[in-house]
Amino acid sequence: MALYGYTIGEDRDGNASNGKQLDVYRFSIPSGPGGSITPTRVGTVNLPATATTADLEGLGTNPRTGRVGAVNEARVTGATTPIDPTVTVVNNVDQPFAPATTSPTRTPSDLRRFGFESGADFGRDYSVAAQPIVLYNISGNPNPANGPVGSSLYKITTATPGTVSLVDGFGAPTTTAQRQGTQPTNPGKFADGLAIDNLNPGRTRALASDFRTNDGDGNQLYKVDLLTGELSAPITLRTPSGQALNVNADSGLSFTNFGSQRLLGWLETGAVYEITGYQDELAASGLGLGSATGTNGAGFATATLLGNVNLPNAVSGVVDYEGFTIVNE
Repeated sequence: MALYGYTIGEDRDGNASNGKQLDVYRFSIPSGPGGSITPTRVGTVNLPATATTADLEGLGTNPRTGRVGAVNEARVTGATTPIDPTVTVVNNVDQPFAPATTSPTRTPSDLRRFGFESGADFGRDYSVAAQPIVLYNISGNPNPANGPVGSSLYKITTATPGTVSLVDGFGAPTTTAQRQGTQPTNPGKFADGLAIDNLNPGRTRALASDFRTNDGDGNQLYKVDLLTGELSAPITLRTPSGQALNVNADSGLSFTNFGSQRLLGWLETGAVYEITGYQDELAASGLGLGSATGTNGAGFATATLLGNVNLPNAVSGVVDYEGFTIVNE
């Protein structure tokens, strides 16, 4: 058995008339810093030309099946673009490659997902006694020019076609603007990567990532309450030398969820980071942060660059690879 990362690119050729071709790549997860990483293309997800938000940015690995699923972003770039015309989930995009597409039903029917960027992972549904596995989707906006900065958490059941609903069990009752995607439930807290700890499950054993600087608050993690949808105070990401990490790209986030657990961050350019020092934060009760005697002190974690995956047209930005998940194969 070995650990592999998966990512999905944007539409390969940008030609709307022939549909959307999204290539899926697989690569070995390095054990430590080591430079460049060579990926392998495992297949292509073909979506119709009418798929206005075709980017499958949210990638997660189902702990029950070991298979990878993906959910599309809520909006394309631009303040006037439509909000979430279609929620698309594509399962089985890992090996053996066998894409199966569904369009979950909104609950309530006027629900829209907030945000322009997405992250996802599978985890337990703590609102149900049986705690079934669902696909959680964090959707956020980092750009004040496109509307309010912030994030909202959603859950998508794994039935076919399934249902998508807003996770909002904290603060004031959900407003119409939050339900219809024009306002975030976590204002001012942008995140677009999501990792759920399925080795040590719990409603706050989840982290979301922000590797953007245009939201005005640097590179961070947040603890996530999977029952209420609330994000914690920020956990600042530092370099191994103790300086604030300063990158500006869409991100993915994933636990290895196997053996000696690791937390890895991902940039759309193919850069892979290992994050340490989060353990003290994640172990603190509820959404509280760790003590000052923890690995990095309360509210900090360290991000170490492991290497760069050589994905076609990634460094140039012609094709972005925003989703990331890890599978033990």
